[in-house]
Amino acid sequence: MIRRFIITVLAVVVGLGANAKSMEELWKSLPDRLIPYLDQSQRAHMTNYFKMGAKGEVENSLAGKSRLDTLTASYMRLTLNESVGMQLKKLPSSRGDSLICLVTTWKGPAEDSSVKIFSQEWVEQDMTQVFGGKALADFASELVSKPDTMGHQQFSDLQAMIDPVMVSATLFADSNQLKLNLSTPLLSADDKKKVQTIIHTLTLVWTGESFKEARPENESAR
Repeated sequence: MIRRFIITVLAVVVGLGANAKSMEELWKSLPDRLIPYLDQSQRAHMTNYFKMGAKGEVENSLAGKSRLDTLTASYMRLTLNESVGMQLKKLPSSRGDSLICLVTTWKGPAEDSSVKIFSQEWVEQDMTQVFGGKALADFASELVSKPDTMGHQQFSDLQAMIDPVMVSATLFADSNQLKLNLSTPLLSADDKKKVQTIIHTLTLVWTGESFKEARPENESAR
């Protein structure tokens, strides 16, 4: 019986060790289908260069440059090319092993992001409840608000100028948060300045199962 107990404990320990993958290991094991122009060898070179203190940059299969900008124990930020950025973040899960949040942001003419959640084996997770049943674009209405000093017609006119609706997302290296912002493509500099008066950012906090809006400290204390 003691022998069986020892074997069980060792199996659990080995299993935990196998599942506790580093960011470097997760990056190397990322499926080629997610970034077709960066194979496993190129991704390994990026982390190796970065750890040596050199520029974590390689030439990708599209004859462009891909660069590793930031690497921590739980976070990575990359510039895949001039128009695409990527962030990866390990997030704790209330159901077991950490999950991976992958944010891809396209940067032309304005920033537009996609957010996906994966297991450590790169199995894509169901996103139905990650944002409380919403899609990322559904947060657009929560990213604008009417200043008290602004008339309803002026606010409505400014809202109409935000077209198409593009939501950008940014992960934090030092916290399990996701910041959302509303992009303003196809506007002149003057119009962008006007529209910015009704736009604000929204910070969501990872709960272990989903992202929820961060509550102000004075509100949470009640």
